[in-house]
Amino acid sequence: MSSNVTRMQVEDIQLASALSLAIDESCDIKDTEQVTLFVRFMSSQGPKEELLGLLQLSGKTHGEDIANTVQKCLEDNGIDINKIVSIATDGARSMTGIHRGVTSILQKKINHEILTFHCLIHQEALSAQLFPAEIFEVMNLVIKIINSILAKALYHRQFKDFIEEIDSQFSDLLLHNEVRWLSRGNVLQRFALCLSEIKTFLNEKSIDHPELEEDKWLQKFKFLVDTTMKLNELNLKLQGKDNPAYALLEEVVCFEKKLLLFVEDMERGKLLHFKNLKQYRDETSATIDTNYFSIVLKNMKDGFAERFEQFKTNKSTLAFIVNPLNTNTNEINVEPFGIDAGSLQMQLLDLKTKDLWSGKFTELKSKLEELEVQKCMHKVESSKRNFAS
Repeated sequence: MSSNVTRMQVEDIQLASALSLAIDESCDIKDTEQVTLFVRFMSSQGPKEELLGLLQLSGKTHGEDIANTVQKCLEDNGIDINKIVSIATDGARSMTGIHRGVTSILQKKINHEILTFHCLIHQEALSAQLFPAEIFEVMNLVIKIINSILAKALYHRQFKDFIEEIDSQFSDLLLHNEVRWLSRGNVLQRFALCLSEIKTFLNEKSIDHPELEEDKWLQKFKFLVDTTMKLNELNLKLQGKDNPAYALLEEVVCFEKKLLLFVEDMERGKLLHFKNLKQYRDETSATIDTNYFSIVLKNMKDGFAERFEQFKTNKSTLAFIVNPLNTNTNEINVEPFGIDAGSLQMQLLDLKTKDLWSGKFTELKSKLEELEVQKCMHKVESSKRNFAS
């Protein structure tokens, strides 16, 4: 059964006229270097995304080694390398180097231009780390305190018994995990909600962390909680299957505009979008250093704008599949797809001017949007039922 499924998968890829690759490399628990190779293509059933191979590397892991391994995998499966139109990587030098990177090596072996991207979700995760050093120190202290409680079995049991005794809404703390991108926000949020219990427990154990009582530290902590939760929301929107790159780019651009809104809110001191920080101010009558936090948000906004410039440059090309009726063909890069620009202009003009075809396209798009709304509503209802049970 396994070989049959693999054969059908490879046959679908062989029949596709264009392929997009996603390449990533990492070490497993035994320090074996592995390259994951995902292929996205259009089949008769619609767009598909398949894991073509988990490829092991022996010895060095330079760009040339990875490129040769990927090429060999494609050749072994009878897949024409010239069908590749785009490659997404994690942005590492071995992947994106101008001369010895995987993308540049493969580009030399492909007889047409290809689009290259740094994984959008990975860039979002890197942009989310654009905090100044003193705010990272806040995060480090939170991790240190959590580890001091969870790492010792006795302390951990006593802490769980303590919060159960006082009827806390949570039964335990969350352990931070660098590998999981959503970990930081979830850990901080849980720590904030259990802060009073944590301080009481630490006092009973004579573990001294005076920062937990300092106004400046608490302000940065509350700000960090609010900001990371917003970044978590964005990260979740970028995940999942069947999301076109243009839709993901729209989410990032929308978040950039939200950052401007957050800056304005912070400068005015209303804190409408910073629930934890506002609650702290209301409870303690503290004077919030809005100027400092505004600068942090502005720097984050600039970081987002810089990192996603590559996607914005190809915005028209990415938008074409979503809304061809409003696309200017002169702004589309058709070279990677092997499409004749003149023929595309003629066909698109027919689509735009003939009411029959433009009407059918508009109707189909409306039905697809309605289907997406129904899927979202179904997910919400399922979540409610799961929560209730």
